[in-house]
Amino acid sequence: MSLRILLFVACFSGLCPVSCSQDIQSRAEQLMQHARHLSDIRSRKAPAFRLKATFSFIGKNLETAQGTYTEIWISDSRWRRETIIDDIHRVEVGTANRTWQLDNSKDFPEVAGRLPDLMNVFPQGPATFEFESITDTTDAKIAEQCATTRAGSRQEKYRFCFDEKSGALLAKLSPDIRPKNMTDYSCFYGIFRKFGDYWFPREMACLENKHRTLEAKIEELSPEPSPDAALFKPPPGASELGRCSGTSGHPAATLTPAPDFPTGALQDSSVSVSLIVDTQGRPKDLKITQSGGKLFDDDALATVQKWRFKPGTCDGEPMPMELGVMVEFRHESMIVNPHH
Repeated sequence: MSLRILLFVACFSGLCPVSCSQDIQSRAEQLMQHARHLSDIRSRKAPAFRLKATFSFIGKNLETAQGTYTEIWISDSRWRRETIIDDIHRVEVGTANRTWQLDNSKDFPEVAGRLPDLMNVFPQGPATFEFESITDTTDAKIAEQCATTRAGSRQEKYRFCFDEKSGALLAKLSPDIRPKNMTDYSCFYGIFRKFGDYWFPREMACLENKHRTLEAKIEELSPEPSPDAALFKPPPGASELGRCSGTSGHPAATLTPAPDFPTGALQDSSVSVSLIVDTQGRPKDLKITQSGGKLFDDDALATVQKWRFKPGTCDGEPMPMELGVMVEFRHESMIVNPHH
């Protein structure tokens, strides 16, 4: 029996030697690199473009909402995104080390905030993956190779599936880690068409625990050689967030006064709040991401506004950074759980 067959049997049996693990890691990285080379229209050498898409998603009340997404991309340090859902409007502008975001409403749907990640296709930032296995799927309409990572501290795993013939990324599974639970968030890509030297998907959809939550269709993808420079100026009143390509450090709470249990409330509850910690360690732009009821929401916002933090950092320098906290109200005690 050849060495290659012996390694395959060992890996299939879960008794993978070091050389086999290295072979899996190397092969998975090659699959990812090839897919990026094929479809990453935001790579350093890619031409500037304008992208327009229509999308739909399932709202909080299980209604179907629709909107439009527009992106003008010149480089990683010069881009603009706009998302419109009826009369709700979000503008985002990116520079070398900052992102500026302006919402005209506090009710911007959380699921619509996932559009940039869906459109970017590939994982962003300096994240690295330690792969555990590569499997072949031949019983589907398209033969695939899927690379799966090792389980993390909360048993979370990532999975990337590639077209066996072209090498294009067809699907990605990213665990959505929350304070109380974890869900599987999967995105799928199809109908690849040529754009310059790249092949980019024109249809995409995301599922949360196998329930469809977000769909998008690319209506236009065209070169944008000379966009108006005014488009890339930070909008007046926009929230400022840092962008770190180096070593980042998350904000840490240093002062967290507890609220009183709301008068008139009869049951325990919990409230999730998102905020931006500025470079002085003060909370800004507080938003409710998971309501616990109006009495609890108002009290949570008023109290978190008084909190203070050690600011987030990039390569040791203070940087405005987004943070999420959950405030749990109990008759006996109040618990605070910061999360990122």
